[in-house]
Amino acid sequence: MTADDAWEIPPDPNRRRAPAIARAAQARLRELWSSLPPTAGAELRAAMVRLRRSRSPRQAVSALEHEIELLFDNVAPTLVQHPLPVRTPARAYATVTAIAGSAAAVEEMQAIALLLPGVNTAAAPTLPLVVAASFGALALEAYIAASLRVHMLETAGRAVDASSVTREVLRAMTGREDVRVTKLAAKALTRRMLRRWSRGVVPFVGIGYASWDAQRTIRAIARMPA
Repeated sequence: MTADDAWEIPPDPNRRRAPAIARAAQARLRELWSSLPPTAGAELRAAMVRLRRSRSPRQAVSALEHEIELLFDNVAPTLVQHPLPVRTPARAYATVTAIAGSAAAVEEMQAIALLLPGVNTAAAPTLPLVVAASFGALALEAYIAASLRVHMLETAGRAVDASSVTREVLRAMTGREDVRVTKLAAKALTRRMLRRWSRGVVPFVGIGYASWDAQRTIRAIARMPA
């Protein structure tokens, strides 16, 4: 099992009942993963494999917090140096909506499976899969936000500093101006992901909430002065 499997919708009968947004987003997600710088892509995939080893909610939360800290410490600066061609807020909105919605759909399938008669719940996503998918969505959301910020700065003729852009992305994703220490930011982002999970308990609600929540990041980046 590879980290890419975290984005795969489980086999029938659940697949036929999966929200359409998750199925439609598969190709876009694979395209984004293939666009990652090789080193960053390898690190993110390794992180998702580690997250899949979680065996309890407490383990999952602790592991997620740890991987988020590593993401912004070790991977984010590399992503800033290799931005995606996301040059407008509209493009960024559309992309993060697909990503967040797809990750939320993986989580919601667990709840949907419990509500539908005749569905084999053993085939429903497990906790490790949900955690890995959530982390992957968060990492790509950060990458898209960073890419948009880089293009904003370049268009304005400003120099791009990887550390500064990483801090700006953290501010956009946490909604806090005082975020400086990565560990504190990791805790804040973990709480944000937990809020998305809590909405995912209600089928189809989590997809809308996760998409709206991801768009908040882009809105915050778009409002930053260049």
